[in-house]
Amino acid sequence: DHVSSHLISVRVDDRDDDVAPKNDGPAAADELNRKANKKIAFLIDLQTVLVQDLLTNQQVATIAHDSRIDWLELNPSGTKLLFRDKRRSLHLFDIATQTRTTLLTLCSYVQWVPRSDVVVAQSRANLCVWYNIDAAEKVTMVPIKGD
Repeated sequence: DHVSSHLISVRVDDRDDDVAPKNDGPAAADELNRKANKKIAFLIDLQTVLVQDLLTNQQVATIAHDSRIDWLELNPSGTKLLFRDKRRSLHLFDIATQTRTTLLTLCSYVQWVPRSDVVVAQSRANLCVWYNIDAAEKVTMVPIKGD
């Protein structure tokens, strides 16, 4: 079996366990639970991604695809998954709504901008930037030269 670091993604929120929530009561528990976020996404076969919550050890999503997946990555908060297939199509999966959106075809490069929900990708001679990934139809395209 071929194993690649591009086929597994782990997100652990950088929260300080020693810092108490700013609120008291139920709001404090909600704030703590929102911050405590540990997820892993990985292939269970060549065409299926499993997303698992490491705090509860429960599956939060199973994404079946129709072609081989060659790259995947969770966003920093672990709420969205980008993945690309062998046909170079780039897809976004929203874990909360369990919906998939095709962002781009012929994608040669993609990455989440560190510590943000901004996506940068390349398709042929265009640099594509999604500043608000929740509005996937609003992509900024900039013509570029090179590979």
